[in-house]
Amino acid sequence: MRRHIMKKGNNLSGENEKKDFVSSARFQKTVKKTKLKQISLYILISFLTVSVFFIIIQFGSHTLINKKLEQDIARIAEQVHGTPVKGAGIVDFDTSISYGLLSAEGKITYYKKLGDRMIPWESITKVYPAIGKVKKTNTEKVEVFSTSNNKRTVRFNHLNNERMIDFYYPHIGYNSLPQELEIAAGLDKNTLIEVALSFERAMTVEEVGKAIGARNVEWLWLDKSNAKAFTELQFNETDFFHVLHGEGAYGFSVSEDYPYWNQEFFENKSTETEYPISGAIISGTPSELERFLEIDIIRTSVIGVTIDKY
Repeated sequence: MRRHIMKKGNNLSGENEKKDFVSSARFQKTVKKTKLKQISLYILISFLTVSVFFIIIQFGSHTLINKKLEQDIARIAEQVHGTPVKGAGIVDFDTSISYGLLSAEGKITYYKKLGDRMIPWESITKVYPAIGKVKKTNTEKVEVFSTSNNKRTVRFNHLNNERMIDFYYPHIGYNSLPQELEIAAGLDKNTLIEVALSFERAMTVEEVGKAIGARNVEWLWLDKSNAKAFTELQFNETDFFHVLHGEGAYGFSVSEDYPYWNQEFFENKSTETEYPISGAIISGTPSELERFLEIDIIRTSVIGVTIDKY
């Protein structure tokens, strides 16, 4: 009878030992460590998955963005350095790009050149999305001016407040024909001046070369109007709305070092109907521009950029 009781007591003791093992501090600590390792592993796997996904998205996005950037920059380079060029006196451009995850923002700055100095002339900001069309984000520029038939309406560049040039068509009879070359020739001797000339008629490259030469000639205006008849404006018609603004003109950069009438581009292209030149941009100091005062073919002249020589 005693033995039976003792045996039963041993069973109870064994059960208590089992209960004590599960609820022991060591066991609970081991369980916690195991759970912590599992959570850490899940976090690491999730982080790696997100990172790989992010890298793939970024790589694919940048690939698509760079393709659009390359195409757009190539197009701009063709416009600026090709023939003809749109934008009177524009000689170069640069770009700055900032990347985001799914798009990039590009700032394109166009330059004129006066003497040895590059003049920022136009700045355009564009967004290049990985998916979708390239968009300009510039706010609209507001030009404030008043028009008049008694004198030239002057517009000013929004980046540097310099004067913007205009060309006058040879086939239009304007109410007023500006003669600002005389003003340019009378400015301070240390001033560099840009002047836009408009001719009495459209001429061939050879004729322009004989008339004004190459010295101080920077750009030739290619007249695309194809007008055959002369139109006289009425007094109630404002000259300003019938001139060609410089930024809308097509033409060619030229250099004294390579006389334009000898350039390969113009070879066998001397007929007036193919390349009618109706104006030019000249630049220099007042003394350098004086010789143009004696050229009869010049119908109008308007001052553009002016800077100190030194």
